[in-house]
Amino acid sequence: MQARGSREQEARDYLEEHRIMELLNYLTSTLLFFRPALKTLGLLTADEVLKDDGHAVTLDKFRREVNKRMEEIWAAF
Repeated sequence: MQARGSREQEARDYLEEHRIMELLNYLTSTLLFFRPALKTLGLLTADEVLKDDGHAVTLDKFRREVNKRMEEIWAAF
């Protein structure tokens, strides 16, 4: 039973060291928040594929993208 406990501890340590839980939280937030928010604002069509540059989406980055898309929309008027 000792080996099982140490393996579980190793797994917990690995998850913590590599910030896996942070990554999962980020991915969940992205799926649950950013895409619906863009759709609600009319800045994302149903069939549009979002591009990921491999970096975390910060609030400033999100704002810049929203502003850029709003400018593109309003430029038509």
